[in-house]
Amino acid sequence: MKKSKLWIILSLILIFAAGIGGGIFAEHWWLAKKPEARRSIMAARYPSHDRWAKELGLTAEQQEKIREIFKKNDVRIKGLRTDYFKRVGEMRDELKKEIDAVLTPAQKQKMEAMIQKFSEEHRRESEKKGKTKRIPKK
Repeated sequence: MKKSKLWIILSLILIFAAGIGGGIFAEHWWLAKKPEARRSIMAARYPSHDRWAKELGLTAEQQEKIREIFKKNDVRIKGLRTDYFKRVGEMRDELKKEIDAVLTPAQKQKMEAMIQKFSEEHRRESEKKGKTKRIPKK
């Protein structure tokens, strides 16, 4: 009787340890490869405003100036992103025109259906993840 209890306890400990090991492995190798996880890892590399203030001994005036610098640069970065996505869209349009020149009318129709299907799948996946941004239809 005591021997069977010992085996049960050891089995539970082994299962628990395997679960911990599996969780660590999954987090390190699987989750860290996802873009969201990478973003949070990158964010952790750069100190926060509070940490800068504390570790650099910034005065209130310095902290306010640094906040303003970040705000000003946020506007520039948003403009850069907007320009980037506009240019990528233009490149995609040009690429599509070049491909259309090679395809037959039937192939063009199939390609349009493929693009539409991809756009719908992407939209559904985005909505599942809580993103409401829609891909514009052409």
